Amino acid sequence: MTIKLPKENIFDRILKVMGKKRGYKIPWEAYEKLGPYVYAIAEKESFWKALFRPKNKELPEGYLNMYSFLDD
Repeated sequence: MTIKLPKENIFDRILKVMGKKRGYKIPWEAYEKLGPYVYAIAEKESFWKALFRPKNKELPEGYLNMYSFLDD
């Protein structure tokens, strides 16, 4: 399964400066439905949900931290 991560944009930078987390959701359903030779695009979590979530609260289930994949 090949997963393409969306590029960082201005909203991601705003959240990063504020110390907030933003998550990616990996579409595992595509892998289960179509097999290992799937090209999928990860979905970003809503900017507004990430903005209003407290800093120390964990991401929702099924989401991975976006900043753990990006280079600084």
